[in-house]
Amino acid sequence: MAARVDFVVAETAAKGTAPVRVNQAALEIAGKTTAPIRLSAAFTEAAAKGIAPLRLGFVAVETLVQIESPPTVSTEKLPLAPGLTWSVHVSPKFNTRVAGHVSGREIRTAWQQYAIYDFTLSFDVLNGDAAQEIQTLMGFFLARQGQYDTFLLDLGAVTQNSADSYVTLGAQGVGDGVSTVFPLMRTVGEASEPVGYVFSADLAAVYVAGVLQDPMSYSYATPNILTFNTAPTSGSQITATFRYYFVCRFSADAQDFEEFMANLWTLHELKLTSVLP
Repeated sequence: MAARVDFVVAETAAKGTAPVRVNQAALEIAGKTTAPIRLSAAFTEAAAKGIAPLRLGFVAVETLVQIESPPTVSTEKLPLAPGLTWSVHVSPKFNTRVAGHVSGREIRTAWQQYAIYDFTLSFDVLNGDAAQEIQTLMGFFLARQGQYDTFLLDLGAVTQNSADSYVTLGAQGVGDGVSTVFPLMRTVGEASEPVGYVFSADLAAVYVAGVLQDPMSYSYATPNILTFNTAPTSGSQITATFRYYFVCRFSADAQDFEEFMANLWTLHELKLTSVLP
């Protein structure tokens, strides 16, 4: 247990009708444990030679929680059984604080730049015989420990839309002559957002100002960071072709698998939530 003690005394005497005396002390203890604790105490006393003397005392206690580094993104992929059926729900959501005023005007603050997605999948029939479909999906849920671990979702395989899994010559940014690091992006209508996870083998091609780049001129780091050896020139368009996945977790720690006939199971709702890598 490491301890640190700071003590400060400050005294001010005014030569007026009401002299003021101020004493301030601070004590701090820092413990080198898994959950460090810091205790800060400050005392202020004011004594006035008036009819109503004033005394003020203040004590503050603060607990510091050690924040670990972000967990490593799991590269396990959600198994999609043949029983996957319609409908599929894809629900982007933001976090915005809206403060109203009596005039009717609002102040809006966006707490996040990019959307978090909720996905809802349904499985009509999961075979429990030699196909082992129910065992595979249930085992995947058990291995993730519910919401605890992340995994990868091939959304294009779910929606039958290749744009939900592939970017072809997609815009990745514009060079400014200084920046060398660019996150891989996907475009949805007028919006662009970073993709969740791209395997290095799935980064097929990178272009700067329409010129195919030699793979030796850049490096790639999972989950989605492209780094050039030399900054692209100012105004040059950067595009790339790659396959991507959404990083997700299960939305709940419990899941309801229903056996409606011998060795035949159904899963009405499988809810997932995307995770920013």
